Amino acid sequence: MELIVILGVVVLLYVVLLFFDGFFKSCMHYPYDAFLRGTGLTVKFLRLQWHTTALNRSIVKWSTKYPKILDCSFNAGVYLSLVLMPFAIVMIVVSSLQTNLHGQSAKVVTTGGAGGGDPRTSAARRVVEIDLVVPGVNLPINELGYYVAALAINSVVHELGHGLAAVLEDVQIRGFGLHVLLIIPMAYTQLDSDLLNTLRLWKKLRVLCAGIWHNLLLGLLTYLLFMATPFLFSALYRTSDGVIVTALKNNSPMAGARGLEHGDIVRSINSCEIRHEESWFECLLHTIHSPPAYCVSTDFVHLNDESVPMSHKNDGLIECCGSDNTASSCFEYMVDANEDDVPLPQHMCLNIRKTIENSFGYCQHNGQCAEGHCFKPSISNYTTIMQIRRESKPDVIYIGHPGDATRTVHVSRFIPKTGLFAPRLADSIQLLLKYVTVFAIGLAFINVMPCYGFDGQHIVNALLSDGAIQQRIPQKSKRDMISLAVNVVGTLFVFILVAKVFWLSLSRLLSV
Repeated sequence: MELIVILGVVVLLYVVLLFFDGFFKSCMHYPYDAFLRGTGLTVKFLRLQWHTTALNRSIVKWSTKYPKILDCSFNAGVYLSLVLMPFAIVMIVVSSLQTNLHGQSAKVVTTGGAGGGDPRTSAARRVVEIDLVVPGVNLPINELGYYVAALAINSVVHELGHGLAAVLEDVQIRGFGLHVLLIIPMAYTQLDSDLLNTLRLWKKLRVLCAGIWHNLLLGLLTYLLFMATPFLFSALYRTSDGVIVTALKNNSPMAGARGLEHGDIVRSINSCEIRHEESWFECLLHTIHSPPAYCVSTDFVHLNDESVPMSHKNDGLIECCGSDNTASSCFEYMVDANEDDVPLPQHMCLNIRKTIENSFGYCQHNGQCAEGHCFKPSISNYTTIMQIRRESKPDVIYIGHPGDATRTVHVSRFIPKTGLFAPRLADSIQLLLKYVTVFAIGLAFINVMPCYGFDGQHIVNALLSDGAIQQRIPQKSKRDMISLAVNVVGTLFVFILVAKVFWLSLSRLLSV
């Protein structure tokens, strides 16, 4: 719903722009026309266009400053693009024809970049998978700005590659521009097509593959920066010393008088130490796979036992606490075969917070305790007890599903060393780097595909115009037919893939 509201506002803005565009063209034609020509702006239905020649001179200077480095770089770009093309074709074709199993959609981003599915999903089920990053479906609405910014950066860098390579091959640049289609930015480079077509095969390929190559270089650079972000911000933040709570949803069951608060620094969950966001999620998962058990003394049990006659719940669990005693739980005595018999009942009702606060620690996997005896709470498989240790604050004791934390609590690894810098600064930079990296890989991947509108179409046409191909297939009509067939088939599979992924994404959206 939020995405629909945002798109509705954007469409309304376009309608207003079109109205004023038509009004000024009719009432102030000459000054308005001069303004449009001077700025290079064009207003169209759901599309804005900006065109300029002001960057031409700068591109020429950049390309002539380090010609040898750029020459080697663009040669490498041709080799890598030609290697990437068959791989991209195979992945697109297989992903288009693959039957989606268990409702799982594919996961290499065609509009942006590569992604991964559930790590527990077997490799046999996920041979090759492709997915689109769709705002509002598998992309949070609050990250839409990063999505648009990452696309704009990648698009500009892609076209900059074409421009630099064109200048090295003495192909005239007629200008650069930017289209904004609804909210999606797309840059373009306008080259002299006649000069480009007169180039020899290798030189033409250097120009055509330069955009793909620049996207790959950008992806590598931003990935390295993404990985180095904790080190780069180490002077301002603690980055491997727990996580800080940056936001709590209004309906979060983990908030409250004794719950988590904004700005809390979380150091561990039960016996699992937390270093960063990844270990935060690992520790939450660990609470389900390894429910906690506590080492408590015999005297504590005798003094605090609140047991009532035992009964069995519908899920098979034993209940030994009163129905109105919500602060307590039934604990099971885990008798170790190697220890002496202790006169303790098998089940007893104990206050959860008191038990945790008075325990000597957590039991080992075999139920042994260095001190005291092991007691395990009898709770449903869908819930667990989480003792969340906070820095300079009392522990939070929460009984529920770890999914409550993943859905309603947002954390960051960047713990400020001073109040001048909030975690949002480093998080925003790291998130933008992540999107730029993912989209750079995705744009390189999809652009090398032989499909109309992509670089792959022109690369295939250039390869078929090579002298060696002309000797084997002298008839131009046959070469044109081969080019047409390859590009039509490539376009068809891309269309099938996009239609399939949008259908799956829409199905997921409607099923929520």
